[in-house]
Amino acid sequence: MKLSFLSPLPFTLGALFLSAIESSLFPHLGVPVYLIPDLNLALIIFLSSRPLKGRVLLSAAGIALCASLFGSFPGIGQPLSYLFIFFAGYGLNQTIFLNNLLPQALVTGLAKAIMTVIYSLPSVASPTLGLFLLQTTGAALSTAFFALPLLFFLFTITERCQPDGGNQLSV
Repeated sequence: MKLSFLSPLPFTLGALFLSAIESSLFPHLGVPVYLIPDLNLALIIFLSSRPLKGRVLLSAAGIALCASLFGSFPGIGQPLSYLFIFFAGYGLNQTIFLNNLLPQALVTGLAKAIMTVIYSLPSVASPTLGLFLLQTTGAALSTAFFALPLLFFLFTITERCQPDGGNQLSV
């Protein structure tokens, strides 16, 4: 039996697992809310470096919906921002070389910083500018740091799938 690596099911289940880790494990370890990494962004950025096909788009939509289940931003805003980041990453992949590990981790951290700024704009009690910059930088750095092993794992699986005829795992 062959399982396609870029099918929506593994990425959706991975997004559910990562969302559960973000919402339960990191707060239990005492990590401040603004330092909790958003690992689903790493999945979105990884998918945006792949050729745009129906399976990749369905995987991105599944990740966006799974991330919004555990997300702190209510409504349709979070899934739409994930899909926007997916298409922006796909556009970036056309202009810069985004198939390496470090650029993808940096873009993941930058996306987390932008999402932190956008999500904190409608908040009623806004912190001082220094604290706000510290929170935004901490969120971006923690996301980029924790995205590195996840992206390395995804790149390793992708390389191992290539000799068997492209993106297929033997089960």
